[in-house]
Amino acid sequence: MGTLVDIKSVSCYTEAGRPLFEDASLSFSDGERVLIIAPLASGKSVLIRMLAGLSTPDKGTVTVLGEDIAALAKEDLNRLRQRIGFVFHDSVLISNLKVIENVALPLIYHRSSLSYEEAMQGAASLIAETGFRGDLWGLPGMLPLYAKKEIALARALILKPEIVICENLWDGLTDTEKRGLSLLLLKYQESNPGSLLIFTALSDADAPLVRPGRVLRIDGSRIIEESRA
Repeated sequence: MGTLVDIKSVSCYTEAGRPLFEDASLSFSDGERVLIIAPLASGKSVLIRMLAGLSTPDKGTVTVLGEDIAALAKEDLNRLRQRIGFVFHDSVLISNLKVIENVALPLIYHRSSLSYEEAMQGAASLIAETGFRGDLWGLPGMLPLYAKKEIALARALILKPEIVICENLWDGLTDTEKRGLSLLLLKYQESNPGSLLIFTALSDADAPLVRPGRVLRIDGSRIIEESRA
């Protein structure tokens, strides 16, 4: 299997100097499903931000899809992000864009070969796969949490990324809603077998939803891999 994410000897500290990670090293390969479990304020968000290129480690290197995140110019970093789908814990949508426009935006912005109509058709098709039942041409501000996560997930998948990262995806959802989003992601990986899925969670209660091949825990300033015997 090919390595898609390689974290080497990474150390990160808070502004007060408290270590979040110290000399952490791990790698993720194509086709894997990885679950990272840790409580709030443990450093999970920092790890996700590093993979997104939104922050860099104090020491060590983070290589994503063969690129050293810290060494990339802004234009190259933006190009790399097209190959990664993110669903952050707050599922932020652009409030003054319609639901369908939120999902179509990456296609419009990054796929100049597509017409506006083709981008909208692609977005509508993917939204339908999520099971979203709301108004495609409504604004997202008043949508319930689950609907916002459906739209955020559709937007994350619209460019068919090689890596999909979901931060605390299941927080605040019912069991039925959790299963719905998890099934969509499992189907995505089945259709794109080389893709890497990375999830973070506060506990391992929802691990069966995605049947991860690897489970990591953040304990103090260490990232520990759970034995999968």
